[in-house]
Amino acid sequence: MVGRRGDAGHRVCVAVDLEGYGRRTDAGQERAQEGLATLLDTVWAATVPAGAVARQPNGDGEVALLGAEVGAEVVGAVFAALEEGLRAANRTAPEGERLRLRVAAGLGRARPARNGFAGGGVVRTCRVLASRVLHDALRDRPGADLAAAVSEPVFAAAARALPADEYRRVLVSEPAKAFRGWVWLHVGAPLPAPRGRADPVPDRAPAVGSGMRIEITDGGLVGTVVQAGELHGGLTLRREDRR
Repeated sequence: MVGRRGDAGHRVCVAVDLEGYGRRTDAGQERAQEGLATLLDTVWAATVPAGAVARQPNGDGEVALLGAEVGAEVVGAVFAALEEGLRAANRTAPEGERLRLRVAAGLGRARPARNGFAGGGVVRTCRVLASRVLHDALRDRPGADLAAAVSEPVFAAAARALPADEYRRVLVSEPAKAFRGWVWLHVGAPLPAPRGRADPVPDRAPAVGSGMRIEITDGGLVGTVVQAGELHGGLTLRREDRR
């Protein structure tokens, strides 16, 4: 069982959104909904036990909440099933009716509520799904069927079940929604750096100058001490032991 209203706990949340839905005709939207629902029915039946997922459809997408007994490692199987299902569906899709999905997976406090789901884990997952980073990723790869983003806790738990070397750590920043966080992004293959933008901040800054190492936690700015007029997050200066 996924849980009852008011139950609190950490859950895996998976949210999906269909690209280009509003550009379809009315009949095309109906066909897209049918194709998406059929795809998601197949994916969930193949990856989680019966009764272990609660689903909230919303026309061109869905938010799904998994039961407490389902670990984040299942996300690897879910993404693989989505990619396989999309390939099969699009192989015979008419021109202009190809299914292309954005998907986000997160882990956090979540529970069923009267009109869907409640909890910070659900909110953060949906923020990532709606982010410009994920929209741009799919737009910039017209040959891809799926753009996927996972939170850092999910990636840590599911890395062995994911093509981890094809994921790239990027920062999602949505000031209008007061949301900022790191995710791991995958779009069918390693994503090249978007033109005109800097590469994302690496996990660990390299050593600089005379054996001095700068370590910056999430939210910090990379650069030398002189360059960094303002630092956010944690900063540790440590001289390397050369003995």
